[in-house]
Parts: sequence; C-alpha cells; structure tokens
Amino acid sequence: MSPFIVILSTGSELTAGRSLDTNSGWIANQLFELGWKVKKFITLPDDPNLILSELQSLQTLAKEKPVLVIMTGGLGPTEDDYTLETVLKLTGKTSYSVEKAKLRLTKIYESRGKEYKDILPNVFRQTFVPEGCKTLDNSVGIAVGFVEVIGENSYLVCMPGVPSEMTEMFKRRLVPELKKLYPRENLLQKTKWLWNIGESLFQNDFIEPNRDEFFKEAEWGVTANRGYIKCIFQSTNQNLLDQIINRLETQYPNIISDDVFSFVHERLLGENLTISVVESCTGGLLGKKLTEQPGSSAYFMGGFLTYSNEMKSQLLGIPSETINSFGAVSEEVAKAMVDGLCLKTGTDFGISITGIAGPDGGSEGKPVGTVCIGIKEPNGETTVFRYVFPGNREAIRENASNTAIFLIYQSLKKRVI
Repeated sequence: MSPFIVILSTGSELTAGRSLDTNSGWIANQLFELGWKVKKFITLPDDPNLILSELQSLQTLAKEKPVLVIMTGGLGPTEDDYTLETVLKLTGKTSYSVEKAKLRLTKIYESRGKEYKDILPNVFRQTFVPEGCKTLDNSVGIAVGFVEVIGENSYLVCMPGVPSEMTEMFKRRLVPELKKLYPRENLLQKTKWLWNIGESLFQNDFIEPNRDEFFKEAEWGVTANRGYIKCIFQSTNQNLLDQIINRLETQYPNIISDDVFSFVHERLLGENLTISVVESCTGGLLGKKLTEQPGSSAYFMGGFLTYSNEMKSQLLGIPSETINSFGAVSEEVAKAMVDGLCLKTGTDFGISITGIAGPDGGSEGKPVGTVCIGIKEPNGETTVFRYVFPGNREAIRENASNTAIFLIYQSLKKRVI
C-alpha cells in the first residue's frame, strides 16, 4: 500500500519570505518519478511547539494509514535548529552522537585553526540522532539525517535543509531505504523528454487522443523544465508501455530524447570525442552544464565568452562587416562563431550561442528570446538553428543552453558507431 506522503519544510526564513522553499518541489518531483505521489506540503517557522504539534497530528494519522513524512531543515548547529529536540519529545527517546560524523566534524574544524576548534562543543549537536533510528550519512555536509518510526508502516525522515546536502542524501541514502520500506511490486516506468513543447499542448495532442487506448491501465505525468518536458509513464503492463513509447516516437520523431545530459557525457567519453563552446547570451552556462559530471575534462576542451562584437572579431576572426550586416544575433554570426571556434580549438564538436536574453534589446524582427545556436560536427558540417524562447532572462539562458545539449545529443544519436 502506498503511503500518505507529506513534505514538511521548516525555517523561519521560509515563512518570512526571505528564502524560497525549493526542496519541497524537488523532492515531490523525485518521488513522482519513483512512483509515489505527494499528498501535502507544509511549511513551518523555527518554532518547536508548532513543529511538535504538526508531527503529533501526523503521528495520529499514522494510526489509520501508512504515513511518510519527509522533513527538511532544523538539523544545524545553532539554537534555532529544533528538529532533533522535537523528534525526541515526539518519541520519548534519548539521542546519541554518530561517531563517524563527529570525527569528520572534528577534523574539519581543527584544520581551520584555534577559533574554530574552540567552538567544537557547540557544533557537535548536528551529529546527534535519536537512539534506534536509521541514520542517513551526509557526504556533503555534517548534519546527520535519520529515519524514525512513527507508526505501523509509517516513518518520519529528517534531512538537512541545505539543498546540496539534502539532494545528495535523498538520492544516495534515502531512496534505497524507501524502496525497501515501500516496494512497488511489478510497477514499470518509461521516461522520455520532448523539446520545445508545452505541457498543455502535449496533453491536448497526445494524451487526450490516446486516453481510452492507453491511459486506463497506465498512469502518466509531466514535469516541465527549461526547454523540455519530461514525460513519465507507469504501468504493470510492459507491452502497454512499449506501445505508448512507440506512439510517442512516431508522433514526435524530431523532438524526442532520452536524458540528454547523461547520453552526451557517456557518448563523448565512449567515442573519445572532444567539444568546445563559444557563448554570448548564456555567459558560460553551456560550458557549466557540459562540465558538471566527473570525467568531463576528457572531452571538454574549453571555449570563449564573446559578449561584445569586438571580442567576436578579435578572438574568433569574424569580419566586422558580417556582424554589421546581419547583426550579432543572426544565423550568419552564429555560423561564423562556431567555425572560428573550431579553427582555434580543433575539437570534434563546436557549439556557438548568440541571442537576446532581455529584458531589453529586442525588436520586431528579433524579439527578446531570439537565440541562434550553431553546431559544427566531426564531419566538418555546420548547421545553425534559430529559436524564440519564452520567459525571463534566466529562463531564456537556461532554454538556450539545454537546447544546445539536445542538438549535440541529436548529432551523436545519428552517428554510426
């Protein structure tokens, strides 16, 4: 039986509006992709009485049905970190210090000098967990996460609120535990990405016409990202899932993909191919995305940030008359950028991006969001794509850099190995 899942975020900075709660949405999305649906989000300030009251209500609910509470925040070293204290009151337990975390914390603080060593006793509190709980190691920070029983088939998970610590702990430590606690028997899943199409259009064009044929037995869901939507299909019927994916690939042959980030990384490594980038409006974001995975130094050689027209000419050898005639944001300049890039770097692949990220700079012919992306392939062929991406400056830059990786994916996919 699937649990009633509640995500509980704590922190006065959240309820005061000083910080945004990005953890809850991220966790819910991850759980959905694993086959679980969240029923409720709760956000509370750093008030131990409010937190305890909420947990007691959820513990009472656990007498009626399996409940899974995933709580983030309040595990740090300061006096407003109340999570452990509240859980001990809830369960009537005592706590103990996790030796591995304590040794790691000691080593870190002693290496920082005497002023840090002197405050060690105060920060040890983030190494404590309730007696008898399941601990979740923190490989990014110090605070130890834990899983506590709150009823029959019901659990309270406590993790740090720092997103980098929480996401790593969730993926590496918590997910394996959840699969043991709530096994999804025979549930199968297929995931595909569709590029530059909205959720509403996808539902109208694909889900509705196929609802009777496919979606009485299969569940579907969509998560929107910058540049693409992730389409998730779940069923106990493998043949049905295969039919859905076949129909999807037939209907969207030019915009469908798997996980482009993993595919590009693995294929560039596997084929010993190299790549370089030249970016204007994305300001290095494409290079960042291409180097996020360990081992990327084997294929990513570097690149240029050519924001100004002068840099485009000086670093890439683009004639100023080309820029003056067609404009910095044009297919002609995007082609010249990537051709100049590959002459300088000699890489197998080259990618150029030039665009108008806004909020100013647009015109009737080239509105804000206009982006030209050039790709030079190992066979020497250069192709330029022109897009008009929606959204604000951040969204346009994310769209452009993600789409550039999709173009690399497409090129790699059609290569004969």
